Amino acid sequence: MNNLLNVALLFGLSISTTYAQDKQWQMELVFKGEVSPEKFENEVPEFAKEFYEPFLKGKMTYRNVEILADADYSSTVVNQKAHAILNRKLAKTYSYSIGDDIVTAEAYSPSYKIVSTKLGESEGPYVQLQDMGEIESIAGITCKKAKLFIKNHADSAVATVWYSEAVPTYYLTAFSFINDLPGGVLKLSLGENNDLGFETTKVINVSSVADFALPKNAKVIDISGGGNTSEGEDVSLFEDTFPLDKSLKWTMVKDKDTNDEYYGIKNMAGEDVLPCSLFSLAYFNEQTAIVSDKDNYFWLLDKKGGKVNKEGFDWLTPANQKLAIFQKDGNFGLVTQEGKVLLDKKENISKFLDNYLMFSENGKVGLLDENGKILLKANLLFLDADNAGNVLVREKEGEETKTLDLEAFLKTYVK
Repeated sequence: MNNLLNVALLFGLSISTTYAQDKQWQMELVFKGEVSPEKFENEVPEFAKEFYEPFLKGKMTYRNVEILADADYSSTVVNQKAHAILNRKLAKTYSYSIGDDIVTAEAYSPSYKIVSTKLGESEGPYVQLQDMGEIESIAGITCKKAKLFIKNHADSAVATVWYSEAVPTYYLTAFSFINDLPGGVLKLSLGENNDLGFETTKVINVSSVADFALPKNAKVIDISGGGNTSEGEDVSLFEDTFPLDKSLKWTMVKDKDTNDEYYGIKNMAGEDVLPCSLFSLAYFNEQTAIVSDKDNYFWLLDKKGGKVNKEGFDWLTPANQKLAIFQKDGNFGLVTQEGKVLLDKKENISKFLDNYLMFSENGKVGLLDENGKILLKANLLFLDADNAGNVLVREKEGEETKTLDLEAFLKTYVK
């Protein structure tokens, strides 16, 4: 089982992500284009058929899609009939159609790692996300344009997306990578042209006007399969992702009112080491995990069940195996696995090429090394990378964007 992606809804991405936690977002997607049965069978790689199937001529399964999403859930309704709900706290999806008396539940396990640089053949499947340095307004929302290189063993596919980090991601079964990108996708094109894809025609945020409840009186059947259980408590995802010291074990309780599952740690005598208050966990390194609790705070957790940081973060994700990027009170910073804060009160921190990190301060961008040391003070107006791994840089307003390879960029700007 993959250590990060089978549990992590705290995804460690190349671009840091924050959502409007107190809002729900409503979206309407409209699909366009058709692919012939001949092209579908002969030209589309087997793994990518799920992406193209909604556009199959004569059998189009998606036309209009309604989305409701917030920090904890997403609900997708296809053609006003088929429903798919993602519960981020439980890492579970629920599927049903109008009129069904059975709801199918399944553990949510992202199919693709989202990365900023190409991985080795043995490290797939993955999606390489390369920002194209372009901004576009989709349905009134400012979006970044990015190229996706979707790799699955020997085969690959490409797509272009327009996404906003201000909008929560959502679960769409035909596009298994959508939910794990740095923000909500408001427009998507498959292949090298714009003939196939979808676009959001309506995006609004509202103050929790609807819930994500399953149909009343419906029977929920969990088809996740596998997993080790103890006394009816399934803790296998946490055990596989972050094994504790041998003297400890994961445990779980279910909230009687909400049916939410919360995880904690006991010793072999059955005594609480950490009360059941955690609802998500992500791999950081062999000694430390990243967890979040029922109060929406994030913590570094060691193998003895101890919280490393003294105060909870509002958001936390790995920068590398030594440092994590945190957000606290709207500001970003870096923290070590020992809980030592190296940087704070930055406007943003995110991954860059190789092991470098970018940070923003006073509206300008600078560069950090893998240890969090400032290599370049925040004096650049713009810094990004293209899909070929080149650096895009602009120093001031009115100046054209320069394209340099990484070595030339470092030689020019890092003194």
